[in-house]
Amino acid sequence: MNFYVGLLAAAAVTTLVGAGQAAESDKFVVRGDAAKVLMEENQINVATAEAVAKACVDEATKQGVRVSIAIYDQFGEPVYMYRMDGQTKIAIETAIMKARTVLNTRQPSKAVMNQVLSGRASELRQYSFGNFANSGGLPIIIDGRQFIGAIGVGGSAPKLPAWSDEICAWRALTKVMGPQPALLPDVQRTQ
Repeated sequence: MNFYVGLLAAAAVTTLVGAGQAAESDKFVVRGDAAKVLMEENQINVATAEAVAKACVDEATKQGVRVSIAIYDQFGEPVYMYRMDGQTKIAIETAIMKARTVLNTRQPSKAVMNQVLSGRASELRQYSFGNFANSGGLPIIIDGRQFIGAIGVGGSAPKLPAWSDEICAWRALTKVMGPQPALLPDVQRTQ
């Protein structure tokens, strides 16, 4: 009998913790009448996308660099785009390509880059799939498992291990949305 009471208590605690986490993540997604119109409750909202972009711009400014930022919802529709003054067209396009790579793979764009660098995939093949083999794109996830969008950052030269487009995106997501998964390790070209 005590075993069942313990199980019920554990289930109740799990439900309360889960509900608390869900309530916390509610501030990052579209809710209310807008969600009813969309018939979707897991879409990143504009306020969150804008806050993440602004946090990334703040990080870039601290480093004395300029970046472009593209944030998409989980369906691949643009939610927020921003470019700092002085960004060339290619910097804007790479931010978009990095975010689209995340949409295609549901993992950081660096995973594709690492596959190419380690010889497990060709860059041309990845490109034919619509993937850009470069770091700077990260999934936007809430509740540890719900994909709500993708961010791509482009335009700044990496200064590893202290700075890269990917680090900018990661720091911005961490600042706005809380702890993020660790970044993938850097892989050296094996070919």
